Amino acid sequence: MKSDQSLIEHLGTFISDSKKKGIEQVLSKRTRFITVVLEDIYQSHNASAVIRSCDGFGIQDLHVIESSNEYTLNPNVAQGAYKWVDLIRYNESTGSNVKRCLDYLEGEGYVIYATSPHATDFEIDNLNLEHKAAFLFGTELSGLSEMAKSRAHHQVRIPMYGFTESYNLSVSVALCLQKVIGKLHKSTLNWQLDDEERASIRLNWYRKSVKNAEILEKVFLERGMG
Repeated sequence: MKSDQSLIEHLGTFISDSKKKGIEQVLSKRTRFITVVLEDIYQSHNASAVIRSCDGFGIQDLHVIESSNEYTLNPNVAQGAYKWVDLIRYNESTGSNVKRCLDYLEGEGYVIYATSPHATDFEIDNLNLEHKAAFLFGTELSGLSEMAKSRAHHQVRIPMYGFTESYNLSVSVALCLQKVIGKLHKSTLNWQLDDEERASIRLNWYRKSVKNAEILEKVFLERGMG
């Protein structure tokens, strides 16, 4: 939108050139082709480490199902990553939040992969990235719910070679993203954000980068400059 572009330009006058350059570099590697879904995570350390990994690997959206547990962050672990990743919560008191989340993702064209140490479909190394992919990770104690597993199109596992049954949740997410993002960047798939998405995220990030951005924006719009 023209008004949004005017606002981006206005807020940009309060941001250094090096900061704006850094934002553009990150935006160029950001993606919604891959997304992560967490179901009923209750440990704030894991929750925070996951959102930090999402930011580090260029994942823009993190979907969080909160049917039984609230997703809480530890700022010391997240280290500000929550400012740059869009957190989409599913926590309504009626109906199934799992269904609500996965219905949305399917409607957006995602192939849904349930991650499990017991998965029999294939290992993450053998995943063939042809379509948008959403990776489901379950609660630390019991993994994914039966509904989440039954709704997934495929089940995928991360290989292990020791006695332990599974990796820590945040480690599992990081290992999975390391594999798929590496494949994505080497592919010819159209995985980057489009111009409209970039503009929307750029405005959001500018707002979070400028002190008193809300006041500056209000004054700017009241003067009719947008």
